[in-house]
Amino acid sequence: MIANLKKTYHDFPQDFWIVIFGMFIDNIGGSLLFPFLTLYVTQRFGVSLIDIGWIHVVSTMVNVVGTSVGGALADKFGRKTIGLIGLFGSALITIPLGLTGNWGVFIIFNLLTSFMGHFASPAFQALIADLLPSEKRSQGYSAMYVIGNLAGAIGPMLGGLLATHSFLLLFIVDCILSVGTGIFLIFKMPETQPQETENTQKQNLRETFAGYGQVMRDRVFVTLVALIVMTMLVYMNYNTTLSVYLNRLHGITAKQFGYLLTLNAGMIVLFQFTVTRLTAKFKRPVMMFIGTLLYAVGFSMVGFGNTYAHFIIAFAIVTLGELISSPLYQSVAAEFAPIDMRGRYMAFLNISYSFAAAAGPLVAGYVMETSHPQWVWYGGGVLCVIAAFGFLKTRENPQDVKRELQAEGVEIL
Repeated sequence: MIANLKKTYHDFPQDFWIVIFGMFIDNIGGSLLFPFLTLYVTQRFGVSLIDIGWIHVVSTMVNVVGTSVGGALADKFGRKTIGLIGLFGSALITIPLGLTGNWGVFIIFNLLTSFMGHFASPAFQALIADLLPSEKRSQGYSAMYVIGNLAGAIGPMLGGLLATHSFLLLFIVDCILSVGTGIFLIFKMPETQPQETENTQKQNLRETFAGYGQVMRDRVFVTLVALIVMTMLVYMNYNTTLSVYLNRLHGITAKQFGYLLTLNAGMIVLFQFTVTRLTAKFKRPVMMFIGTLLYAVGFSMVGFGNTYAHFIIAFAIVTLGELISSPLYQSVAAEFAPIDMRGRYMAFLNISYSFAAAAGPLVAGYVMETSHPQWVWYGGGVLCVIAAFGFLKTRENPQDVKRELQAEGVEIL
């Protein structure tokens, strides 16, 4: 395993690992605060979970705006510039978020923090695409995925220790880690904006934002994103509806559900690089088909299951699908995006995640209140099967798609 890690390290440029390290430290800060935020809000302000649910809906809309603005500006002003503005902006808003005792002010700062975090995301994703050649991007996004899961394991443990002393410490430490990351990246992270983006730099802001129209006219890419949304509508219930379903129908406790999540994170940390290295040998549409089909099997098994051992197997199958599919989504956006539009293509993909995060659990919630809650998972399995065969029909190389469209007489912008 050590040899594999060394090989993985030397397969990528130093600048890539600088960015990954910075994101890892920043993600620790976010993951030590986020799991305890609902508990903090209910204790500090005495609001209901319904109120928090509405804040989540509004936050999703704000996230879409932040992602759209950040993606466009990353193409115009540079990945590093926009990424750091979002990073510092989010960090500095965190302190007043923890200090205010006014519920209305808290909501405003919470939405601003969410906006700035999503503002930065497309810039960092585009930066990774700029740093890596096409054949390395899936593995590069795998590394991002692994560090996210590592941070997700470390952060809550640290947050739990801090919260026993003071919730304010969570906000302070999150801010310190983000500011420290930003200072480190100022000196170490390169600006990767390619020369091809000069035309974008000459555009005014209206023309830059109008570039999203070109993204939406890329019918092959939009079709791929639609298939990803179908899959994510199901997957987003993994960390939301699923715990309630297992508890209500099968008596699975929070502690037992936590073990299932640990299984998921552990498999990702241990096997993500190996799986991505293996899948890189095969065509992307085939791998996305297999990964999504595994989602279909795993989520359908949840509906049919009634024992804890059964759910362990279902979680393992879903995680295997995740190991195969998740890194490919961002690499697809990087491959299909013109160099001068990577920020906007990444933003469009991120917006689809936001839509799925809002719509998936909402639809599942209505189904959960019926007499047949198992249909959350049966229906999810059907959606994943449809998406899987859709992926199988897509093309491996966007240049092949362009040649086919040109042969049909379709103008390529």
